[in-house]
Amino acid sequence: PITCLVYDSFLPWALDVAKKYGLLGGPFFTQPCAVNYVYFLIHHGRLSVPPATVPVQIPGLPPLDLADLPSFVGAPESYPAYLKLVVNQNINLDEADFVLVNSYYEFK
Repeated sequence: PITCLVYDSFLPWALDVAKKYGLLGGPFFTQPCAVNYVYFLIHHGRLSVPPATVPVQIPGLPPLDLADLPSFVGAPESYPAYLKLVVNQNINLDEADFVLVNSYYEFK
């Protein structure tokens, strides 16, 4: 039997479908974990767009210049719809049963 639903993080509504059918549900974030963390901080109002100060200080990461961030974070008017899409991946993240991220320790 099906017990859980793993869905693309760009489709947060899929969690509602999982819950409707009594399944566990969680997103798979395909972009690098650090990039998703930037979007998470923006969503929760902990990082302004564009950033108020540079370099940007993000816990767990080295200081980041604008060139180290997704381009539309420094220039939100360039792709406003895409910025909204990536930030809204976090809209119901606190309701997910698990989260899968794209990460690695080192290249071989």
